[in-house]
Amino acid sequence: MTLPNFPFKAIQDRWNLEMPRHRRNADISVYREFVARYDPLLSTTEVGKDNAKAVYHRKVGNFAYLEKRFDDALWSYNRSICFAENLSEHLGIGYANRSAIYYELGEYEVALYNIDLARKSNYPERLLPKLLAREANCKERLAGGHSKGTVPLPVVDINVDVNPKIPFMAKGIRMKEFGDMGRGLVAERDFKTGDVILDEKSDLCSLSFVRSFVECAHCGSAFLNSLIPCSLCFAVMYCGEKCREEDLRITHRFECSVVTKLLNVASDNMMMMPRLFFYGLTAFNDNIDQMMKYCLPNAAVGSNPLELDFTHPNPLDVFKVLHQAKPNRNNSNLEHNLKLSATAFYLVFMKNPLVQSIFRTEAQRNFMLRCLLIHGRATSSLLLGRENGDAGFLAALPPVASLINHSCDPNVISVVNSGRIKIIVLRPIQKGDQILTSYAPAWWDEHDGSTLDFDCKCVVCDRGPEGAKWRNAREKKRILSSEAMREWIGGGETQDLIKFQRLVQILARDGHHPGKLFGETVKIYYDKLFDEVCAENAKRNRAKVQQIGGNLF
Repeated sequence: MTLPNFPFKAIQDRWNLEMPRHRRNADISVYREFVARYDPLLSTTEVGKDNAKAVYHRKVGNFAYLEKRFDDALWSYNRSICFAENLSEHLGIGYANRSAIYYELGEYEVALYNIDLARKSNYPERLLPKLLAREANCKERLAGGHSKGTVPLPVVDINVDVNPKIPFMAKGIRMKEFGDMGRGLVAERDFKTGDVILDEKSDLCSLSFVRSFVECAHCGSAFLNSLIPCSLCFAVMYCGEKCREEDLRITHRFECSVVTKLLNVASDNMMMMPRLFFYGLTAFNDNIDQMMKYCLPNAAVGSNPLELDFTHPNPLDVFKVLHQAKPNRNNSNLEHNLKLSATAFYLVFMKNPLVQSIFRTEAQRNFMLRCLLIHGRATSSLLLGRENGDAGFLAALPPVASLINHSCDPNVISVVNSGRIKIIVLRPIQKGDQILTSYAPAWWDEHDGSTLDFDCKCVVCDRGPEGAKWRNAREKKRILSSEAMREWIGGGETQDLIKFQRLVQILARDGHHPGKLFGETVKIYYDKLFDEVCAENAKRNRAKVQQIGGNLF
């Protein structure tokens, strides 16, 4: 379930009522004056750690556990862990309850990891015998060979030559300008179905509130939901100590003391706007004067992330290429919402004593407000996201993967999972082709464009001759070649992914793209790819908790 943003929605409604004529062209200073009049809506009392809330959410989790609704139980236990006061037994009990779920799921490595967390977090001695019995059972099960796997077989890792300066990207890819689409990636060599051409980690993520209890606030990794909380606030969790420390150092130190207020004003994926700004401030070592000197003259001037040396990435260089990016999705409604969001974020963050100590002069505060808007425009074009209805959204801002433009008829698949963005070739790409992914359901999922926040101009949505040609090709009747028929009926269960990979390649070669059979096959292939990536990442996560647990295993 998602939580409504009542204060922000109220401000939007009051603007529409009081300022309808200023919607299109008003300067952001007008927005600041307007929103400041309703500051009481933004001044929500902060909610902190609270053992009573920890107990409540644990009881909700216990009820779900008894009904074997384990996903719901994990979500509630994670909320309980977040609310548990430091050094209280409720933190340890939360980890122990989580270990019971992992034991039921056969995730014995993760169960042991949570038992270790419980013992290190003041788990009460009166309950220890039950925990020790579960620990012994986990070890016995693992000794009997009942692990789900800790050794990944890298089926979906980069399998082509890599760019020496960008080791997570294939060699033979460059950036190019594509008119209204803006920047994009183009192939300088042929790629075939199944080629993994990008495997990028993103250290800039933002999550909706409900999703913050199932994925790392720093890298986006779900880590089998076995997360640890921020030690200061109740709102975010992390896949490990390293991410917790890094997020606090880079961005969360600005969010933590005003997090309740932020939850009331963060709309859609807008939270990436301030996260990019504070990422930049940290990269400038909190030197606001140096940041001001650089940012305003270089906003949206254009940049090419592929010119960076990612063998030793410099956060300041990464910030600069993101800051310089030209937005390519401008419209009046978006601009209006960006200005409202930037103003609301500005007023909330100015309630943080740390922010007040850095932005002391009027010029510095004006810079912060205008830079938030600049970063809102940039991130609205660059974000890669995954949205799952009531499960909320995850948005990532990787400098390279964000270059890939949208098409409802993509030639690559983007898999965002476990803190990484993998780009896998779907249908053969020839030298000179633009590399295109889908931000929403593709044509084989009967995509009608309704979930996109911009006007799509791809071949599927084109109403001119190119679109007509594509639609005629889709309706054309074709006969399977003998080679495709053999692939269709052959192959065992363990070869399913390779089988569908070869079949997609053959169907595309034989002219079946974009026919019905091609669409049905691609859909199956995509689902199998996604499942394979998730399974491999789960093995890596089990190996990670096994390593953290040390002698427990």
